[in-house]
Amino acid sequence: MINKRTGNGVLLVMLWAFVGMAGMLPWPVYGQEEAPTSLPSPSPSQSSGETHLRDFSPLPEEPEEFDDREVKAYYDWRNDLFFREFDMNGDGVVNYMTARRTYKVWLDEFGTPVVVTVGAPLFYWLDRNGNGAFETGKGEMWSDPDEDGLTGNEKTYDTSPLEQQPSRIPRWSAPSP
Repeated sequence: MINKRTGNGVLLVMLWAFVGMAGMLPWPVYGQEEAPTSLPSPSPSQSSGETHLRDFSPLPEEPEEFDDREVKAYYDWRNDLFFREFDMNGDGVVNYMTARRTYKVWLDEFGTPVVVTVGAPLFYWLDRNGNGAFETGKGEMWSDPDEDGLTGNEKTYDTSPLEQQPSRIPRWSAPSP
């Protein structure tokens, strides 16, 4: 997405990608502290009209750990992902969710899973139409294969063809004697 207010959106994205490839940014590395999930805020010397990469993403920032908007957090061992569900509007309905890959999982002395995750989510879901369901065919799921936080490079992820019934189901009939 390009911010319509300014014409330099493409330049900013290309510049951010170049700086990231040059190793100038702290990308998440396994076994280290969690990487920042948002871009640094502008310094006071920067103009207030400057466009930031965070403006390109249609997704809200993920709330911090133990935020009141978090409804549920759980580890799915089948997918090896850690999910967080949020009520961003305060109306009691989950309307935002993230999923991170896990780095390490173990059970504590009470049998509760302890999960160490990658710094930024791999998947994001946002209930844009407010019907209480995440519908991938309606652009409500995004993938961030770089796992670099909300930088504008997130892509919609559509799994709706996989969720439909096969178009042609072969019919089987028992052989006659």
